[in-house]
Amino acid sequence: MAANGAECEQPQKRLGPKDKQNGSSTDSSLRERKQQDREERLSLVLWKRPFTTLQYFFIETLITLKEWTWKLWQRRGVVFLSVVLFSLFSMAYSVEGEHQQYVQYLEKKFLWCAYWVGLGILSSVGLGTGLHTFLLYLVRNIPLK
Repeated sequence: MAANGAECEQPQKRLGPKDKQNGSSTDSSLRERKQQDREERLSLVLWKRPFTTLQYFFIETLITLKEWTWKLWQRRGVVFLSVVLFSLFSMAYSVEGEHQQYVQYLEKKFLWCAYWVGLGILSSVGLGTGLHTFLLYLVRNIPLK
């Protein structure tokens, strides 16, 4: 071991742009740029700059559609299976035959379940309190003698 401890010294880290001390010029330019971006976003409204707003809208719509298409393409097996099942169900629904009694039974059960799920959603957003809950949900299922 050296007497002055030179072997134990850690290499010094150089300060990068993010590590500089307070008051550097990059911090103020970054704040100015953020402020300009914020002001530009606030001034970007349909009635002040309609063409720019519509251009950004269409670009964002295309980007979103591209992402959705890519996600569907990644799950193409599930999409294909869903299309095949939907086609089979729609054919069974539209073709006349002995199976129509089962199709009508399934349709009735599906609509009943959809009704209750829909009422549950409406209830969760605040439509199902007090008398409304009784009138909308329960009265229709009380059997009359």
